[in-house]
This record gives sequence, C-alpha cells and structure tokens, in this order.
Amino acid sequence: MKNAVFIHDHNFIYNKLDGKYYDGSGGAFDEKLWSRYLKIFDNLTVVGRLVEKLPNKLVLSSSKNVKFNLIENFSGFRNFFKKRKNIKKELARVISINDFAIIRLPSTLGAWAYEICIQQNKKFVLEIVGDPFEAYWYHGHWAGKIMAPYEMLKLKSIVRNADNVIYVTQRKLQERYPSQKASIGISNVRLMNVVNVENVSSFYNRDYDKIKIGLIGSFHVKYKGHVEALNALKFLVDTGLTNLELNLVGTGDPSWVIEMAENLGISDKVKIIGSIEAGEKGIFPFLDQIYLYIHPSKTEGLPRVILEAMSRGKMCLGSDVGGTNELLEEKFIHTPGNWRALSFQIREILKLEIEERIEIALQNRLTAYNYLEETLQANREKFIKRIL
Repeated sequence: MKNAVFIHDHNFIYNKLDGKYYDGSGGAFDEKLWSRYLKIFDNLTVVGRLVEKLPNKLVLSSSKNVKFNLIENFSGFRNFFKKRKNIKKELARVISINDFAIIRLPSTLGAWAYEICIQQNKKFVLEIVGDPFEAYWYHGHWAGKIMAPYEMLKLKSIVRNADNVIYVTQRKLQERYPSQKASIGISNVRLMNVVNVENVSSFYNRDYDKIKIGLIGSFHVKYKGHVEALNALKFLVDTGLTNLELNLVGTGDPSWVIEMAENLGISDKVKIIGSIEAGEKGIFPFLDQIYLYIHPSKTEGLPRVILEAMSRGKMCLGSDVGGTNELLEEKFIHTPGNWRALSFQIREILKLEIEERIEIALQNRLTAYNYLEETLQANREKFIKRIL
C-alpha cells in the first residue's frame, strides 16, 4: 500500500455540522483533483491552511481515502515566526509516515516540505504552478517588490536541486526556473471534453444585442486584470461601442471593482457574477454564453481559465505572462498592464467577419484538445510511477 501527502498553502474550511472539509476557491481543490493522485496511491493526506470562513461559495473537498492535516492561524508575520518551528515539526511528522510527497510551489509550506524531504531522503515531486516573482511584484504593495527577487531566487534554488519537477507550462516557467534533472510540462487544467464544432458555428452566427465579455479572477488581489478590463471597457464605450457588457467571475469582495466602475461611469456595463463552481456546474455554462474571453492578468502559471474558454470554442485575448503565449497567437496577446492595447484588440476582433471569428474560435478549440484530462493524466501517472 502506497500513501502520499499533498502540500500547499491553500485555504480549507472545516464544517462542524457535517464533519467535512470545503474548498472556498470555487472548486479547484475538490475530489476530482485528489482523484488524480488516488489513481497512483491508495491514500492521500492533504496539508494546507485551515481558516474559519471565506466569503465565497464553498465546494466539497472531502473525499474517500483523503485525510486533511491542516495548519491553523497560519497568516501574518507574527504567526509566521511564532509558529514556524511547530509547523515544521508537524510537517516532518506527516511526511515521515507517508511514502511520497507531492509539493506544490510556490508556497511557504511547500518550501519547508522540500527541505524536510531532503533531510528524510523521502521521494517527492515538485509541481510548479506559478511565478512568485510576478505574484509578489504585482501584488499592489511596496513590500511585494522587495520580496519578489528573494522569492524568485528561492524557487530557482529549489527547482535546480530537485530530482523531479512537473511544470504547468511547456516553456515559460522552465525558462525562469530551470530543472537540471527530470522534468515534464503537464498543465493542471481539467478538461474532460471540448465543445462540438457545430455549437461554435451556431453561437457566432447569431445576432446579439449585447456582446458579453468574460473575465475570471479573484477579487482578493488587483493583479488579475480587473483594472485593465475596466479601463479598456471605458475607452471602448466612449468611442461608440455601447453594446458591451463585462461579466466578472471570481472569489472575494468585489466592492473595489464596483467602486471603480462607478467612478468610470460604466456601472451599467459591468455585471458581477461572483463565485461559481468549477467545471460543468459553473465555469463552463458561464463561458458558453460569453462572446469573448479576456485575461489581462499580471501573473500566471499556465492560465487555466484561458484553456477552459478555448475548450468551449471562444475567442480569447490575454496578457503576455506565464504560459499564455503557448496558447494564443501573438496578435491576441498584449503586454501586462497595457489596457489601451487590450481595447484595440477587442475593437479589432469585433470588426472581423463572422467567418473569421468562427475560425479563431475553432482554432482555440483545436489547441484545447492537447490539454484533455485523459492525456495529461496519462503523462502524470507515467512520470510519478517512474519516480516510485
């Protein structure tokens, strides 16, 4: 019997009423994620952060053969330094009683787990899902710009010395955080299928009174593209494109976005959807009624939501961060923060003939085929089983 431990800084909630654990991020850490590892291991222990509550829709994370070992009150500098020793001790205990560790980085718990695995001579794999330099640099606080170079160098060192690394990109993260040993690119997107060609043609052949533009990103931070999207929308409306509606999906408090839209005078053009579930129960139905998906984020690994939109046969625009340029052609990519370029791209796409829009959407659908769960999981299982 083989047992594994999954380690990341993700927040989970314990519901005392039903004795189960929930993911407040919209469902990315649900039983379907754990099933990826349970196809290789008999049991999985999840190490993350335990929080009291999140202002989001909760999705069940508890699953058969999955146990949670969560760290309480692990936030802020005071708790960080006060509890560091005890947390590391508990991490070492959990890692010692498991056969294998799946360490998702960047994360504080993940970095500590890496050190412990080296000390214990424990087999492990790193999952590199984002760029800490971009995340800290664009966080919106001056301290982030101080931390960004340090966090980048720390992850470079970890990845360089690790025996086995899985990246969510094919090139971008590999170039900044190179591995000297065994590595592979496997996206963490979860696509079970792609939309039919007929559905794509039918959607774009209709007339619409309102052109719905979609953006998916947490409202907790200001680097997911909301500022750029709102400024681009304001510019487009002022230049005569008054039939646009920006639909925003994400966890967290959107009050700052609402206030910005009011100040720009475009409140009637912005619709806050809030948090919805992942996959077939939430994100995909939302994307199915979107005409154009934009993702002007300032930091990404491989933007999963762009791939999800592509799988639904949607035209997409994105900023040049993470692995976006592995998914979209150069003409559909703009530099991070450049809302003027984004507005120009939106305007140019809406000038295209219907046949041209359908061609773009179908090409995106074709690209998404390479990221179907069946293909990615086969590569993931093969890589981890080789380590074992």
